[in-house]
Amino acid sequence: MLRRHFLITTAVAAAISSAPITASAATPDDQLVIALTMSSMRGLDPNEINQLETAEVVANLYDRLVVLPADNIAQPAPGLAESWTVSADGKTFTFKIRSGVKFHSGNALTAKDVEWSLRRLVKLGLAPSVDLRQWGFKEDNVETLIKATDDTTLVLQTPDVWNPNLILFSLASFSTSILDSALLAQHDKNADMGREFLQANDAGSGPYSLRTWRSNDILIADAFKDYWQGAPKMRRVILRHLPESAAQRLQLEAGDIDVATRLSSTDLNALDQGGKVTIQKTPGFGFYYLALNQKDEILSNPKVREAFRYLIDYDGLAGTVMKYYGIKQQTIVPRGLPGAVDENPYKLDIEKAKQLLTEAGYPDGFSKVYYATPVTPEYEVAQSLQANAAKAGIKLDLQGGDHIGKFRSREFQIFSARSGERLPDPHAILQSYATNANNSDEAKLTGLNAWRTAWDVPKDIQDMVIAAAHETDQAKRTDLYSKINRAYLAASPALVTSFLRTDAKAVRKDITGYTGHSTWLTRWDTVSKGE
Repeated sequence: MLRRHFLITTAVAAAISSAPITASAATPDDQLVIALTMSSMRGLDPNEINQLETAEVVANLYDRLVVLPADNIAQPAPGLAESWTVSADGKTFTFKIRSGVKFHSGNALTAKDVEWSLRRLVKLGLAPSVDLRQWGFKEDNVETLIKATDDTTLVLQTPDVWNPNLILFSLASFSTSILDSALLAQHDKNADMGREFLQANDAGSGPYSLRTWRSNDILIADAFKDYWQGAPKMRRVILRHLPESAAQRLQLEAGDIDVATRLSSTDLNALDQGGKVTIQKTPGFGFYYLALNQKDEILSNPKVREAFRYLIDYDGLAGTVMKYYGIKQQTIVPRGLPGAVDENPYKLDIEKAKQLLTEAGYPDGFSKVYYATPVTPEYEVAQSLQANAAKAGIKLDLQGGDHIGKFRSREFQIFSARSGERLPDPHAILQSYATNANNSDEAKLTGLNAWRTAWDVPKDIQDMVIAAAHETDQAKRTDLYSKINRAYLAASPALVTSFLRTDAKAVRKDITGYTGHSTWLTRWDTVSKGE
């Protein structure tokens, strides 16, 4: 039986991966085929992953206590938690866990699984654990602060008072997915809490269960017929590794795939004109940014930092390479969130940049090494900046490659990339861009972009960021974020924001219900074809 299952799986995968890119062979009515780049997918453990592509997979293999609907993302809705209450002091959250939910294994999901899963996230202490650790949960207090009092009740206590939405948003993140604790106990190796098992298996209760995954090749997920919200319409979802934009475009046009991701601006534009697909542009909570290392004497000059603001061709990029990948924004609170302001005071102005450089004491400019990620659209943005800087007398030695490690360790001069936060709240971006409690090398606050840039953020800005996170009055929070927005812009920050990140996908027009999600949790169980 096992051999037969293996042969069937292999045959299905082989048939899909060998499909000709020129033939018009529509995908089956009950299957969704998504093309993507799998190179960043190194495992499927919700407590370990930190990539957009893997997050979408996890969003469909697992459930979470709270749901953030794609069309109303700032309003937490019931998921595995039917309801919840918050104590008068704002520190105790009591969740009523839904009865009758089953894991893919057939095990019943209870509050004990929720307790175990949230504790596991904190105890593993990997990158996604920030979703709980930032609120004061630690390995030595999580056993006390997160408890199942019975099979349907989970009590979570925060060490300090935070705005309650910050806690609920965190409990809707892929990192806080609920795991089958009994199944993982059977697959525990050297007290790893099932970590090795979850690299290529699932222990979830979501609308789809993992059938096959081969790294940098193919992933197949089958509909879970006993899903508590009903069996999905798509019997199967297939993810294919197609890293080349041109190949994705050809197969989408031919009908061999239903969704294409990470396409070049050229291919997106061609598909947009072709009329067979819809181009989804989902705003995220991150920016395309330029980082200027404040350890560098020249770059730490506020007038030099300000000069770089005038060397970015915001309008030219917005109409070309950033047409599908970003929305022009120079302020720090993402649009659509409390405190956001619709102001973009900067434009490309070479003469203004020259004036500022002269005032800073560098009338003849200077030379710096500039690291940029060699992918669309980051590298095109970097090339544009390099050309404009040269006109102002700044010679940028543009070097492509994977330099994120040098950025994280402060071993760079100028660096640009894009960021992506998952909580639909200003605090998610501000804690990284506008707080740096200890600017010493020894602090190693590598999760913060401000620390990576060695920027000693003005104290008044940091104080307002922390105060806003603790504030429970929403009107007061909004006012604080408006003030932070203006103060950040006036500070000529070492992190220059130019475009709010958007994630672009091309979806065939016969597909309905595939809706991009700003926190990377796009669902497959809402998808249908030809309706």
